[in-house]
Amino acid sequence: MSNVNPLFVDSTKPIGDKVVTNVELLHVTLQSGESLFFELTDEFGFVQRFAMKLLETKKSAKYTAEVWLKYQHQIQYRFLIVAEGVETQTSATREVCVGHIISEKWEPCTEPQLIKTTKAKRAKPKSPATADKNAAPTIKAKSAKPLYEPHLVDQIKSLFDDLL
Repeated sequence: MSNVNPLFVDSTKPIGDKVVTNVELLHVTLQSGESLFFELTDEFGFVQRFAMKLLETKKSAKYTAEVWLKYQHQIQYRFLIVAEGVETQTSATREVCVGHIISEKWEPCTEPQLIKTTKAKRAKPKSPATADKNAAPTIKAKSAKPLYEPHLVDQIKSLFDDLL
């Protein structure tokens, strides 16, 4: 899939609005007892799986699904063939910026892949000696006190007294 051309981005949809994305998979044949699924992972690592339905025409047959996704957000996805609750075949994991359609031809992957969710992690110093000497001093957890002491029962009683 190619990148989205910024000259042709739908300006009526702000980034992050939900849109219906039509998912199509062509040139796939299922055996009896098999089901086809579209599996996606969003930027937070949340995995969702959607069943795909067969749509036959005189010329071809394709599997389709309609999915609500955040417009112009990055997702990772793959297609799965499942028989009796076990993944029998899978496509390679792909990454795309969400638009109105995802259309692909079936290309099974030789080895099943797990969807990788990579998040940037902050580099933490290993010891105080290796920390930046110009950094602001930190307060140790033992000496830190909460900004206020919650007295929920006393606060509720005083609110009731004010009301009466």
